Amino acid sequence: MVNPVLSREEVSRYLRAGYRLVGRHSAIEICRWTKKALRGEGFCYKRWYGIRSHRCVQMTPNLNFCNFACTFCWRMHLPGRFKLPGKWVWDEPKYIVDGVIQAQRELLIGFKGNPRVSREKFLEAMFPRHMAISLDGEPTLYPKLADLIKEVKSRGMTAFLVTNGSVPHRLEELIKKDIQPTNLYVSVYGPDPDTFKKTAKPSIPNAWNLVLESIELMNRFATRTVLRLTMVRELNMINPEGYAKLIEIGQPKFVELKGYTWVGESQKRLPRTAMPTLEELEVFARKIAEATGYIIKLSDRKSRVIMLVKDEETWVWNITLINKWKNIEEKLDSEWREKIRDFRLKKGIKLINQTLRV
Repeated sequence: MVNPVLSREEVSRYLRAGYRLVGRHSAIEICRWTKKALRGEGFCYKRWYGIRSHRCVQMTPNLNFCNFACTFCWRMHLPGRFKLPGKWVWDEPKYIVDGVIQAQRELLIGFKGNPRVSREKFLEAMFPRHMAISLDGEPTLYPKLADLIKEVKSRGMTAFLVTNGSVPHRLEELIKKDIQPTNLYVSVYGPDPDTFKKTAKPSIPNAWNLVLESIELMNRFATRTVLRLTMVRELNMINPEGYAKLIEIGQPKFVELKGYTWVGESQKRLPRTAMPTLEELEVFARKIAEATGYIIKLSDRKSRVIMLVKDEETWVWNITLINKWKNIEEKLDSEWREKIRDFRLKKGIKLINQTLRV
């Protein structure tokens, strides 16, 4: 199936950018950190939560549809991005999860012949253990999101949901159904309504208040909750006290400050100088920490990300979760290793696909 909203030219643009389309409205793209991890060049900052990048699927159940047009976004803001067509038919979660895992495997198959990629790393990548629901579009616009997360976790995978907070009733549904992602990220694009509007450029009314509703819901989640601040110099990297007030409202377990990167389509909207340095982020993070009592815990220079944690007790809880997941992952992996311990790689993909749910 092909997304009926996208033109052939638009589909070609996504494919040239490295996307693989799945069904009517889903897609994946191989993250550069997945490739780096396969080559033994390290993991991305999600390692802070126990994620190994070569086992991560970066996907979206809602390609192109987003109700924000963020100035810093590296994605394409194509026509029709802000409105779903009439009589829209949504794909089922099982179909999406099957499709994105298969597409991931097909896109990574070339790595099996790379001399820098070990057989073990390649096989682990064929059995992903994490799904980042964050690639493109706004995932909470997908009405079957709760069932999608349930399906992902039923496969022995963790799920990170990244939302712009514009659909709080979808988050409330996750709470009511007790279907929670492993990590819930709510991205906040400004410390006040004016800065938010200038940065996020929402196409829906009342967007700021909707985001506030989502922030208020964060404290009701039992899972990891992360307030994500994408910092753009001379745009929204201002008023740390304003961000502190939002943190006070949501009481997230973690806060991440991510420096804007001058890549993709954002290069047409912002100058290269809009990228803050890690040192600038650290100064800004200290101001937030002073205003909230949160602790600056970790930083990653390559990704220019700084993590603040609510308190040391929360950090110990996070380490406990990581160790628990590691034990679960090892047990799950022992099952497929037993099944394919003797197979040859050239025949392996067929066997791997036969054990898709392992």
